[in-house]
Amino acid sequence: MLNFIWGKIRSKASEASFNIDNKTNNLSSIIIKTLSFTFLNPHVYSDTVFFLGNFSKGFSVMDKYYFGIGAVIASFLFFFSIGYLSKYFSKHLKSVKTWKTINYIIILFMTILSLKVLREIIYT
Repeated sequence: MLNFIWGKIRSKASEASFNIDNKTNNLSSIIIKTLSFTFLNPHVYSDTVFFLGNFSKGFSVMDKYYFGIGAVIASFLFFFSIGYLSKYFSKHLKSVKTWKTINYIIILFMTILSLKVLREIIYT
C-alpha cells in the first residue's frame, strides 16, 4: 500500500501519453482482455479480501451479510456508472491537469485508508 502511494507521489502526469490507437478488436480478443483485466488484477483480491474483510471483522454474522450485499450493490453502481459516463468524461481525461488532480485524490484517499487500517490493527 505504501509503495503504491509512493509511486503515485513520484509519478509525473506530464509523462502521460494521450495517443489513441483506433485499431479494431474482435469479440474473442475483447473477452480475453476483459477476463484478464478482471481476474489477473491484484487489486481485486487485495480490495476484496484485505479491505472489506478487515472492515467487517467486528460485525456480527448477519451484519456481515448486509455489509457484503451493500458492497456488491455499491460496486455494481460504481462500475456501471464509470462505464456509462466514460464517453462524457473521456474529453476531460486528455488534460495533464486532470491527471494530476486524480493522482492527488488517489494519494489522499489511499493515505487515509491506510491510516485507518493501521489504526485498527494497532488498537485491536
